[in-house]
Amino acid sequence: MHTRPKILFVLPLILIGLLMGCASTASGPAPKSEAQTPSTTVPATSKFAQLQIGMARAEVHAKIGAAGAFKVIPSGKAWIPFYHGADRTHTIEYYKNEGRLVYSGGNDRLIDIVYDPSEDGYRD
Repeated sequence: MHTRPKILFVLPLILIGLLMGCASTASGPAPKSEAQTPSTTVPATSKFAQLQIGMARAEVHAKIGAAGAFKVIPSGKAWIPFYHGADRTHTIEYYKNEGRLVYSGGNDRLIDIVYDPSEDGYRD
């Protein structure tokens, strides 16, 4: 008679333990099947033309200088339960008269170049 309440108490604990055991904390590099390109076309006269997707932020700053402003925003992966990977945020840097650069939050790698000559250099 007393076995049913025990089962109803223990069964959810076992299920939670199994689900937590299935969550992966390893986040390896994504397979690169084709070359990544910026979301906008960058003219050769822009200082963004020197950049390539995948560069480290320090390398970008060494080539073209630091940005006028930046902001950190959560990426879509920040809302995935049990996701503990590195790409939970993105950093956006604003360059006056050039556009914006977007970095991955985990490894500070350049993931997008948005060329916009009307950029004022201030965060939104």
